[in-house]
Amino acid sequence: MRLLLCRHAAAGDGGQVAQLAERLAGLDVAAVYTSPLERAAATAEAVAARHGLAPLMRDELREIDLGEVDGLQFEEYTPELQATLLNAPATVHFPGGESYEQLRRRVVGVLDEIVAQHGDEAVVAVSHAGAIRAALATWLSIPPEASFRIDQRFASVNLVDWIDGVPLVRLVNGPGPER
Repeated sequence: MRLLLCRHAAAGDGGQVAQLAERLAGLDVAAVYTSPLERAAATAEAVAARHGLAPLMRDELREIDLGEVDGLQFEEYTPELQATLLNAPATVHFPGGESYEQLRRRVVGVLDEIVAQHGDEAVVAVSHAGAIRAALATWLSIPPEASFRIDQRFASVNLVDWIDGVPLVRLVNGPGPER
């Protein structure tokens, strides 16, 4: 099984969307899954269209729920939340939202389900930087704190193959595989 886990393109950047769709066009893709959030869905629609598919929305692929601080700038967070984010980001539980561990379980859970459904097929999943970092950290068995050191550019591709049920991370934050 091959998973192409992609970060969405930047808001309003049709060039990134088109480049990612073109880069993945030559692959035999069985399905394209996406977070329902706008940037991910728009990116997935372009990728899916190149394969004659419709994207499949999965709410579990969305970014971490920021709860009460959604829409606020960092400077507007409470001093306690700012300190935790700076010193121990994986321990944060956003007021009225999620913790890193809740994000990790949600994202890895849905990706495990997708992998189980597709056997030897290749699938694309379009998600968000934090969600992708949490999944990669899990598959690479690195501590949650280290996941924040995994760069995820807009419209990047992470390639993971499952060999005998074990994830093998082949590419992180790349432009995508050659045709």
